[in-house]
Amino acid sequence: MIRDCLPFSKVKRRLKNMDAERTGFFCGRRAFGRTVCQMLAAFVLFLAGTKLLNYLYWQEEDWERILFHHFYAQEKNIDNICLGSSHVFCGFDPEILDEKSGKNNFNLATSGQSLMGSYYLLREADRCNEIERVYLELYYTCSTGGQGRYQEKEAVQISWRITDYMKMSPLKLEAFFHMNPSKYYMDGAFPYVRYRAHLTEKDWIEDRVTYKRTGNYKKYIYVDGLTEYEDKGYYRTAKEFSNPLFVRERRPEEMHLTEDAEKYLRKIIEYCQKKEISIVLCAAPMYELEPLSTESYDSYAEGIRSVAAEYDVPYYDFNMVKEEYLPIQHPEYFMDAGHLNTSGAEMYTNFFHKVVSAPEEENAEYFYGSYQEKLESAEPRVYGLYCTMIDGTKRQDEEVSPGLKMTVAALGEDKVECRIFLTPTGGETYMLQDFSENKEFDVSAEEHGICHIVWRKMDGAGEEESLEVLY
Repeated sequence: MIRDCLPFSKVKRRLKNMDAERTGFFCGRRAFGRTVCQMLAAFVLFLAGTKLLNYLYWQEEDWERILFHHFYAQEKNIDNICLGSSHVFCGFDPEILDEKSGKNNFNLATSGQSLMGSYYLLREADRCNEIERVYLELYYTCSTGGQGRYQEKEAVQISWRITDYMKMSPLKLEAFFHMNPSKYYMDGAFPYVRYRAHLTEKDWIEDRVTYKRTGNYKKYIYVDGLTEYEDKGYYRTAKEFSNPLFVRERRPEEMHLTEDAEKYLRKIIEYCQKKEISIVLCAAPMYELEPLSTESYDSYAEGIRSVAAEYDVPYYDFNMVKEEYLPIQHPEYFMDAGHLNTSGAEMYTNFFHKVVSAPEEENAEYFYGSYQEKLESAEPRVYGLYCTMIDGTKRQDEEVSPGLKMTVAALGEDKVECRIFLTPTGGETYMLQDFSENKEFDVSAEEHGICHIVWRKMDGAGEEESLEVLY
């Protein structure tokens, strides 16, 4: 056998090359390791810097911060959730629902919550708990006009009340990218960026830091005069609606579900049906002054009723409930034109549970078939004034400043006549009109005072009644 042997010089050269390769490999690993460490250090510094800037500049939403703190503290323990806007956290008392249902109810409501927000909060609640039932409150302002178009600034800014406080997860990222158009990514992701106008304002920074050092902030205690936060998303208040004046937020032509709102209403229902979660659609009662101010409440309600019928889910609008079953239309049950106070919430929550606990067909007697039917059938009554801004006009080349169109809000308005007195601030009282069917008058936007309304039924039944409104 012939054996080939490599010369010593070649063996030495090969060993040297192997050493070089081994050295290069370990050097490469060390370089890669240094790069990773540098990236991690930069990331940690970035997070620390973001946290510091948020601490210095971010004016947080107290309600949502406290709400989400208590929500996550109840993981895997919540049975039923109430979704919606402030009409939920002012109107549904979870403790009453707990007592009557034997379930753990939680108000997962945020100010101005859109149906897109409700959809992602539903999924978040279901991710953290085994949800059995959902009560979805459908306040018209959140699903009509600019607030109902979810890519517009008004709706995007409201969505931050949710994405700011959701725990980090793939679902939060999905919610973030759906709720924020690309031009709002920075504002949405980094709350301090929203306050860049205060970058050099020392007083702003001092106010933020001072507040965040308080015991109330650290202990998640909500302080707002006569109101308090309770652990399950309930806003307890003794405030009473003292001045029956309402500034109209939606014109009649805007009183319909937007395309975005309808899309997410359907997504919510479909998600619940897929997951076998019971769902009830509802609208909390407002003081009659507000639904009257829309002048077209049925346009909105009919859109919801149509979707509910399509999916065969119950829809209860408590603005169409008959007074004999829910005698809530009195100022002492409301904190303002749209929101119940504690006394009103107690009455409403008890009646709400009675309704949703019974088969849908057994509840028909409690409600009018439409708001128009209520207008025509309910006992005539005046509730106050609502106003709308009107543009200034020219009279013989003289500029007239913008004004307010005032409307007397009345059920059975064609059955009521009014006498109206005005007392401008610093002026004398005068009668604007004697008893008449007319319910509208204009005042200057700069004018303030007292409007005294005396009203009576046109059929002569009953006595004259009156109310005063500061305008």
